[in-house]
Amino acid sequence: MADRILVTGTGSGLGQALLEQLGTSGLTRADDPAALRESTPYDAIVHCAFDHSPKDDAEKIEANLNLFEAVRSIPCRRFVYISSIDVYPKGKGPKLENQQVLPAPTDDTYRTIKLACEARLENSDENNLILRPTALLGKTARPNSLIRMLQDPNCSLSLAPDSRFNYVTHHQLGAFILRALHDGLSGVYNIATTGSLGLREVAEILATCPQYGKFHYDVGDIDNRKARSVLPELARSTRDIVEEYMQACE
Repeated sequence: MADRILVTGTGSGLGQALLEQLGTSGLTRADDPAALRESTPYDAIVHCAFDHSPKDDAEKIEANLNLFEAVRSIPCRRFVYISSIDVYPKGKGPKLENQQVLPAPTDDTYRTIKLACEARLENSDENNLILRPTALLGKTARPNSLIRMLQDPNCSLSLAPDSRFNYVTHHQLGAFILRALHDGLSGVYNIATTGSLGLREVAEILATCPQYGKFHYDVGDIDNRKARSVLPELARSTRDIVEEYMQACE
């Protein structure tokens, strides 16, 4: 079991939640990763941080790749990179961990950054862990469409009602990381629950009436068998997760 874990991006969102769950050291945007280059090696680094501040796409890519390399320069025995399910090409086919996801698109900065960081890990000789979670839910989660509907039942969304999502919680992702580190796992894992829900279905569960937009998002068919074998809780349905999260927020 890794017991000295550094989590990045702990000022908010997933990083903040994992810092609390894993009981580790944290690194925020105000901290300089270079200050830790001479530190005693961490048992693991969990890299959640993402720099949203640059407005220009090229600057955002450069800033995040520089941040990635700066964190990678900190001594550690295991490196866990929080990527995204959105690295997969758009389409209806099943999303498999051994599926070819390159080359990176030129019209999607977020996916470009995630894929570039993944590639740098896959090309290294170290045993790294790359996690591709779906939409995240938790008390510190960034406001996605579901969270916005809970905050304002009549909110306006940019998404079309037939958009489809899969949800996992911060706690599930943290539990997977702990299990994976304990078992010495490496490679790529889709962190997803089972099945998906349409945005209109989500709104019905939450008893909300949002104003829908026209942008269509479809998480697609995610193969979560590999991650499910590590954390059986991921066999739970997306509907179960949404209903449980709604109850926790009441």
